[in-house]
Amino acid sequence: MKIKLQKSPDIKLVVTAALKKEVPGDWFVTHGIPVHTIEALKSGAIKQQSFSSGILIVITGPGPDANEDAARWIRDHVGPLFVVNIGTCGLLKREYPVARWIRPRYSANEGGDTLKLDMRLPFPFEEDAVEVHSLLSVGKTCNGAFPDAWKRHDAIDMECYSQAKIFSECGISFHCLKFSTDFSDGNMLSDFNANLALFARKLTGLFSFTEDNPSRITAVIPVHNRQQTIGRAIDSVLSQSHRPDEIIVVDDCSDDKTKDVLRSYYEKITPVFLSRNSGPSPARNEGVKRAKTEWVAFLDSDDCWEKDKLKDQVEYLGKYPFYRILQSEEVWIRNGARVNPCRHHKKPEGWIWEKSLERCLVSPSGVLVRKSLLEQYGLFDEGLSVCEDYDLWLKISRRHPVGLEPSFSVIKYGGHSDQLSRRYPAMDRFRVRSLMRLLEQEPDGHYREKIIRVLAKKLTILINGYEKRGKRNEAEECRGMLESLRKM
Repeated sequence: MKIKLQKSPDIKLVVTAALKKEVPGDWFVTHGIPVHTIEALKSGAIKQQSFSSGILIVITGPGPDANEDAARWIRDHVGPLFVVNIGTCGLLKREYPVARWIRPRYSANEGGDTLKLDMRLPFPFEEDAVEVHSLLSVGKTCNGAFPDAWKRHDAIDMECYSQAKIFSECGISFHCLKFSTDFSDGNMLSDFNANLALFARKLTGLFSFTEDNPSRITAVIPVHNRQQTIGRAIDSVLSQSHRPDEIIVVDDCSDDKTKDVLRSYYEKITPVFLSRNSGPSPARNEGVKRAKTEWVAFLDSDDCWEKDKLKDQVEYLGKYPFYRILQSEEVWIRNGARVNPCRHHKKPEGWIWEKSLERCLVSPSGVLVRKSLLEQYGLFDEGLSVCEDYDLWLKISRRHPVGLEPSFSVIKYGGHSDQLSRRYPAMDRFRVRSLMRLLEQEPDGHYREKIIRVLAKKLTILINGYEKRGKRNEAEECRGMLESLRKM
């Protein structure tokens, strides 16, 4: 049953911990992240505070009942995009190491119920973690002589299952990251206390992303034969209230007067000229490789930005520093008139991967992204003539959430004759190529099923289209791919 959420404004990430002594509250407060007990929140703390941060840490108290109650309150009064249960756990099997981060695949309760956990995390996590099969949430811990039924599990806590149950019912993305402090034996209490200070240091290190500074930005503009629009695009970057540190314009071997336009901006931009016309992927990639800053913003040469686009995005990242990639809303102009996007083009936020399988929901002209994230996923695929952005955003959004700065600060122009979408009809064939490769590389059965479902739909549409146009070879090739999917 879907429950209607009464969202508290601005808070997108809630981090829960059972015990106040597990959280170094002073450190988080000095870094702009409020820490409150659930009792304080119920007494009105959330209404009394002006939240400059989009992150809230909640101390729930130990035990299944307390955590179910806390989860319901968070659901009804905060309604965040993400909840991450972070805290300590005991180990039930000595094959796993103490004093390490633990990532369970399943959460269980003493009644034998289990829930599959989302192994992704909504914030940057670069440390090694030990993956275990199941984390058991209990009402009371035992010092060593634990019941036989517990032995099928790997680790133990007192809160994860209760939260996972509540948040999974209402569609709030729930995640779990634990730190092992003891072996749940006769030394449990002493080992827990001995490792508590180490956990606090690990926890503050985990949130070091709050210290990132996204203000230094490189704007990358690929261009090919856009003498009429490239000046408008460059001017919109130069007029930004938050000026980028550099503007790299990559000319993809234009043979019109684009070079003449660029020449008039030489003192304000870094022009790059490719030796042969290769398409948008090589042009964007060359700009990224030359960027001297950690953050990169793309702008297509036929689009432009409102003056506060970068300023609004930098302020957004100041509030939600866990995002490594975000985009802004956009205004569509087609043949000189503003048009409203269809409902299925609505930009999502958070874990957008599944919604993006059908069609590209990230606009390059709206993106601000860490250079290191682009490099991690191999930049834009230069083997794709079109849909190269669809391909890259799917790779990234599979494991990273995407932010959405709500200002309509990108003006996207369409309807002109040289758009790639007009040059390449049946663009789903390029999306199929991308999805087939993603399927080959996807180890998780849950995500494989989602890719297969969309692939089957797109292949069926392509087969019908090819048959209507008499393209039998293409139709037969797609039919073979569809048959191979059905055998998976």
